[in-house]
Amino acid sequence: MVENLGLYGKLAGLPLFVGMSREELHQVVAVTKFDFRKYMPEEVIAREGEPCGRLILLVDGEIAIETQADDRGYAVHETATAPLVLQPECAFGLTQRFNHTFIAQSACNLIHIDKNETLRLTSDSLIFRLNLLNLISTALQKRQRDAWHSVPHDLNQRICRFFVSHCMHPGGRKMFKIKMVRLAAEVNDNRLYVSRALNAMQSAHLLRLSRGMVEIPSIEKLIAGYR
Repeated sequence: MVENLGLYGKLAGLPLFVGMSREELHQVVAVTKFDFRKYMPEEVIAREGEPCGRLILLVDGEIAIETQADDRGYAVHETATAPLVLQPECAFGLTQRFNHTFIAQSACNLIHIDKNETLRLTSDSLIFRLNLLNLISTALQKRQRDAWHSVPHDLNQRICRFFVSHCMHPGGRKMFKIKMVRLAAEVNDNRLYVSRALNAMQSAHLLRLSRGMVEIPSIEKLIAGYR
């Protein structure tokens, strides 16, 4: 089935299967129940708050990731491309629900692996087990490290830190849906000063402002401008 879908070559490049020999990969394919799914542009792959309890692997295509503040006071939209595992840390643990919404931006091929199959794979394959542990451990380490970054020295750095800390991936285009008053409260400063800082960033071509929106064409350039 994998070969018929044209996915076999890409399977070896997915994060959970990297490092497997061709023989082991053939064995995994032969005994594992993969749920192959295709999503067209604008189709929701997984929604915030929905039960996870499975692994979702993006084989090819581009997706949008939408994240809302707890009080729905602001949101961030970003994109990601394959290969990618969608929040593997949410398949286990205390709260097994997605905390982002994932939407197909292009035609996307995905593989769903339910929890029983995941547990069997982690038992049977050392490489799969290590890859899964590495993904979950990396996500945890990044979150723990955030609290220990040095305190921003000025308003520009605080604004930059706010944007970066609310992104899943520190790269690419980001779109923040946030009002100036809320952003000022988040960075603990005066609305007028925040407005001036954002307009200066816009003049430096680091972001674009519109009503209730902040578009960042390249978060990497914003980071480089305010280190």
